[in-house]
Amino acid sequence: MRKYSEEQVRSWARHARQARLSKMSQKHPFLLVGLPFLIAVVGGSLVLLPSQETKYEVRDKHIQTMPIEQLKVSKRKFDIQEEYFRMQSRGDWSAEWEPKRVERPPEDEPVFDRQGPR
Repeated sequence: MRKYSEEQVRSWARHARQARLSKMSQKHPFLLVGLPFLIAVVGGSLVLLPSQETKYEVRDKHIQTMPIEQLKVSKRKFDIQEEYFRMQSRGDWSAEWEPKRVERPPEDEPVFDRQGPR
């Protein structure tokens, strides 16, 4: 009877495993590709969820510890007319300043100013 070396036996076993895996992947592709992918996506989501909760909890604590007066001051509504009058009263406007339209190239002029094609 012929004796086989350990290396030959291992290579045959490896070849048999690869053949079995190849045959299984052709019959059931979802089990070997789809299922591990879904497990990775759902598992990653479950791992990241606690860190996101911590982020929002810290932000909520910071907002709750702020005094109401400070929130009112920091959330002041911007009004362009009020800003205009404030700057005018401070003297930020020079006497020579006047609003002037920026010149545009003729091709960028508004369409409604042009005559239609003739």
